[in-house]
Amino acid sequence: MPKISQWEKCILLAALVWTVALMASYYWNVYCETYAAPFSNHAQFQLRWVAIGHFLLWSAAMAGLFYGARRFRRSEKKRLKAEEDLKQSLELSGIVLEATQDAICIVNVNDYSIQSANGVFLRQTGRTLDQVIGKTCHAVTHSLCHPCGTASCPIRMAMETGACQTMEHLHVGKQGETLYEEVTAYPIQDKDGAINRILHVARDVTARKGVEESLRQSQEKYRAIFENTGAATIIVEADGTIVMANREFEQLSGYFSDELEGKRPWQQFVAEKDRELVLKKHSQKEIDGNHSIDSYEFRFTGAAGTIRDVVVRWGEIPGTNKLVGSFLDITDQKRVEEALRSSESLLALAQKISHLGSWDWDVVSNTITWSDEMYRIWGVDRDSFSVTYESTFSMVHPEDRERVNRAMNEALYANKLFNMDYRLILSDGRVRTVAVQGEVAFDEGGKPIRMDGTTQDITWRQEAEDALRRSEEKFAKAFHASPDWIVISRAGDGKYIEVNEAFLDITGYSREEVIGKTSTELGIWFDPRDRMLMLKCLNENSLVRNLEVSFRIKSGELRIMLWSAEVIEYGGEACLIAIARDVTEQRVLEKELRKSQSQLYMKHEELKNLFLQMENIRREWEQTLDFISDIFILVDNGGRIKRFNRALENFTTVSHRDIVGRDWKQFLAAHGLQQNVLQPGVEIYNGASGKWLVLNFRPYDEGAVSGDMGGVVTINDVTAIKTAAIGYSTV
Repeated sequence: MPKISQWEKCILLAALVWTVALMASYYWNVYCETYAAPFSNHAQFQLRWVAIGHFLLWSAAMAGLFYGARRFRRSEKKRLKAEEDLKQSLELSGIVLEATQDAICIVNVNDYSIQSANGVFLRQTGRTLDQVIGKTCHAVTHSLCHPCGTASCPIRMAMETGACQTMEHLHVGKQGETLYEEVTAYPIQDKDGAINRILHVARDVTARKGVEESLRQSQEKYRAIFENTGAATIIVEADGTIVMANREFEQLSGYFSDELEGKRPWQQFVAEKDRELVLKKHSQKEIDGNHSIDSYEFRFTGAAGTIRDVVVRWGEIPGTNKLVGSFLDITDQKRVEEALRSSESLLALAQKISHLGSWDWDVVSNTITWSDEMYRIWGVDRDSFSVTYESTFSMVHPEDRERVNRAMNEALYANKLFNMDYRLILSDGRVRTVAVQGEVAFDEGGKPIRMDGTTQDITWRQEAEDALRRSEEKFAKAFHASPDWIVISRAGDGKYIEVNEAFLDITGYSREEVIGKTSTELGIWFDPRDRMLMLKCLNENSLVRNLEVSFRIKSGELRIMLWSAEVIEYGGEACLIAIARDVTEQRVLEKELRKSQSQLYMKHEELKNLFLQMENIRREWEQTLDFISDIFILVDNGGRIKRFNRALENFTTVSHRDIVGRDWKQFLAAHGLQQNVLQPGVEIYNGASGKWLVLNFRPYDEGAVSGDMGGVVTINDVTAIKTAAIGYSTV
């Protein structure tokens, strides 16, 4: 039944009062005319009051009608205004629903059918409003025939709990792609408080999920990089407290990460002798915020007291006060450098003998470092000649400069091997031919930063080749007189057509056994891969320089050779001339050197173990003396106490540190042993202890090195012997 408004109640009450008044007035008139006529005066009086009452009732009814009309008019105005406000609110809600970036729809809880949806929802699903209305939400957003499970469906969760539910949900887009949605389900109640609809709001968070996944992968990647940098790495606060440490730093420090992170400052691992230098570098950074901390070396103290040489490099984390430190253990490198320095003289001698110099070119700063042999090859003085690329290039023969410049550019910018021969014009006018090999190092961006290589004086070889072209006789002399083996083989079939005496002497073959055969038939190449590498270099560069290979000679012995080869024209056909230098003895000497270094290290370890054994013996001897009741004192050549056993401390009640370094005579005299000091070897009664004591002093040589004389003081308790002697004499 519809509810009656307040103004309707007022009108009904006024009409009822008016009706009752009219009926009462009518029946009262009938009564007066019928029964009250004899009492006319009294009736007239009553009639007046009835008229007055009728008038009052009529007035009340009219007032009620007037009041009800006004209330009706006001209520109607409010209703019209409410309808207008509702219309505007609905229009505004529609604008908001269409303007929002969220996909919104209203779902019937009985059959999960969609009753309404905004434009974002329609665009996201690729459907029209007619295609959506009446369809189930799981069919539209999931392409499913049945609703989702309760735990994964926000609509069903909101229906069961009666509260708003928000969770991430997977929807299917209009192209069948998977969309990550943040879905919020708002329950809508009817007038009886029952949930009859669900407001379904879905926000597309696919892009955010992609960013989160990228961030997660980035974090995992950088964490993996942090853990696998190959160097001990930490992240520290501004005060030096370690925030994060990787496995390499755990191994270097001897602590686990949970013992380091947030508990220890990295400065505690700096050796005491290096701490002032390290703190100075970091204090400069604190004073001047723009000052960057360069990499530096220091000694790193681990948990077990182990000392390692490390190089540390620091970098700031932008936007924080934290620093990243990378520690590289260079202990082994330092040892290698020390060994390398000790063998530099041997290397210089070897380079001088082989006329082979080494060089290093810093491309960025254009600084070149030469070995001593390089100065001899170029015929310049170390003190007066400035080694730069320009100064060295100016000494290249003018006819070879273009070729050298082209090869250098190809090595620097085309990543090709720099391996070529060219001529030099020395300051005295002599022409010298050199064989130069170089390898370029590049940074991460592919920019050349360094080039290392060797230069060998091959003037003698070039002169031999020139003589070969000028005269067969001169060629033969140079060919056969060479201390290095030289062979000439046909490029077509690889058969030897000429070999020199050095080849025959080294390999043990006769000329008849070699000529007409190939190196493969003779089995000279020990490792076939060396031969393949040689052929590859020839194909790419038409020459090979100083390729170290192993050859098997006739006796079966292996010889290590520096092998160089080049394609030439000989006898009207393409041939390969190869020159090999025997470096077997040199490699053996290098191996023996490494072996000697290893043996020296083993001897050092044996001596160290021997010293430890001697130290253990000394400790055991001192412990033995501490269990003897007689007093033993060891003094130096100045009479100062060096060592003693525990009996002296017990007798004098003086601590160890107050005894060491005291003059032994003065110290014993101060503790009641003056007579014993003055009369060594005599039995003297000591009243303080109640014992008979005898003191003896025996000098000894402190050591063959110093030649100083020290002594041993013994104080023996002879009370038992003395008492027995006195008793015997009494008897």
